[in-house]
Amino acid sequence: MSVTAVAAEPRVQGRPSWFRLDTFVLGAAIVALIVLVVLPVASLLVGAVRSEDGLTFEYFERALTGRSYLRALGNSLVLGAWTGLLSIAIGVPLAWAVSRTNVPGKGLIQATATLSYLSPPFLTAIAFVNLFSPNAGIVNVFLRDVVGINFGFNIFTMSGLVFVTVLHTFPFVYLLASSALQSVDASYEEAAQILGASKIRTALTITAPLVAPAILSGTLLAFVNAIALFGSQAIIGLPGGIVTLPTRIYSLFDYPPQYGLASALSLLFIAITVIALYLQRAFLSRRSYVTLAGKGARPQLMDLGAGRWVLFGACVLTFIVAIALPYGTLAAVSFSKSWGLDFWQNLTFDNYRFILFDYDVTKRAIANSLLLAIIASTICVLLGTLLSWIDIRTKWPGRKILDYAALIPLGLPGIVMAVAILQFWLSMPVALYGTLGILLLAYVGRYVPLGVRAANSSLRQIDPSLEESARILGASWGKTLWEITLPLIRPGLFAGWLLVFVPVIQELSASILLFSSSSITLAVAIYNLYETGSTEPVAALALVNMVIVAGAIFFAQKFGGSKLGLKTGETSRSGAAS
Repeated sequence: MSVTAVAAEPRVQGRPSWFRLDTFVLGAAIVALIVLVVLPVASLLVGAVRSEDGLTFEYFERALTGRSYLRALGNSLVLGAWTGLLSIAIGVPLAWAVSRTNVPGKGLIQATATLSYLSPPFLTAIAFVNLFSPNAGIVNVFLRDVVGINFGFNIFTMSGLVFVTVLHTFPFVYLLASSALQSVDASYEEAAQILGASKIRTALTITAPLVAPAILSGTLLAFVNAIALFGSQAIIGLPGGIVTLPTRIYSLFDYPPQYGLASALSLLFIAITVIALYLQRAFLSRRSYVTLAGKGARPQLMDLGAGRWVLFGACVLTFIVAIALPYGTLAAVSFSKSWGLDFWQNLTFDNYRFILFDYDVTKRAIANSLLLAIIASTICVLLGTLLSWIDIRTKWPGRKILDYAALIPLGLPGIVMAVAILQFWLSMPVALYGTLGILLLAYVGRYVPLGVRAANSSLRQIDPSLEESARILGASWGKTLWEITLPLIRPGLFAGWLLVFVPVIQELSASILLFSSSSITLAVAIYNLYETGSTEPVAALALVNMVIVAGAIFFAQKFGGSKLGLKTGETSRSGAAS
């Protein structure tokens, strides 16, 4: 049989032969997934039903009946519901403006959504505390001392918490809705307008129902992310007496730690995510959202006339509130000796010298975060490539279950993953708590789904016949992977690497439970400095954080030929997977 004939009918590997290099490497990847994800998550259930006296449901009973825990649950649900609704109110109009109208400045809108997604919510929270805290917020001080108005804004309320959270979550709705709007057949809207429907009525009665699945998926992601964020809920919620599930779980690790109750609350967190996903699918299953358009369909751009400038003004306002205001505030604070109305009279670089050269804690935190982010991103991409290879290129039994297991952490908040890691590794005869090792395990376990999705989507675009031809010509499995497969999927792998690096470098939810003085990370250092009232060094460290993220994006684009992966299509896949 000729090489050409074989290449025309590519084969995939059959059942594994246990004495080959590829079987050993791929088997090691499976074991790693089980240790990183499956066993820690299973330990949550074990920890929630096990006590010194044996099997018990006491922890679940306390979680479901205790007044403080029910109040925390209620606050989380209220936060998630309002955040989801407001994410729709912001994300859908912006998506419609970009996809279906002739509004100017579409690049600005896309940049706003991307930067809002990249911005750590706890940094945004710190910025708005500097602006709107009741007594010392610069806006309130200006209104009181200059304008003479005593009425001030109070950021430490549920409304303030929802406001800060929405600035991070509306991109989920925007990106998914934008992708759907670009795919809907424009003939439906044209027919409605021919029959006399106004542009607004057409958008509300024709377009919006067709993109409902994407909007609901984005809302679900906004809801899940909103209730999972620890940093903003601690920075804004706790001073205002608003306790949520993440902050309540965190409080359970004060001495003596209550691991069983923390596990029960963590499982309650997972149950909320599962119920939300079930309700979304139940709603969507009642009707059809299929259109008859093919890929040739082109969406119609509505001419809004003078109204396009009104819409553009709303988009500019979103950019100012979500990006310019918080980062302008952080920049101003970082260069001032003392934050206040006259900050421009005492500009200084001392805060940057302090955090970068003088203060050992921040120097160690920056080095730890960079090291952990680089290693975790690399491991996630390599592990994701091997797991995707098993799923796509082999016929191993159970490979689909393996793929689903790799996606489990997508639905787990960081603090839940930290509890799972603690429950599992504290029962092991290995002293990992408080080390960089346990942080690395937590990061890889939590973000390996991003590596799997990036590698999976890239690997599906490569014809297996290329690899088959190399094997027939005598190349080993390892050489084929190194010289054929990896170079072809390099852009996708760099995108996956970046998608892991960015959240790891600013991860707080899991790190806050797992760090020690020697393994402190950048996000934890920012939070600890904020807790001590060091406003100006906090702002400087926050900007250093964003400089590191910008450098990582430049690196991935320069050497990998990839972008962040916030394209609507890829976000849709991630959203559907979660």
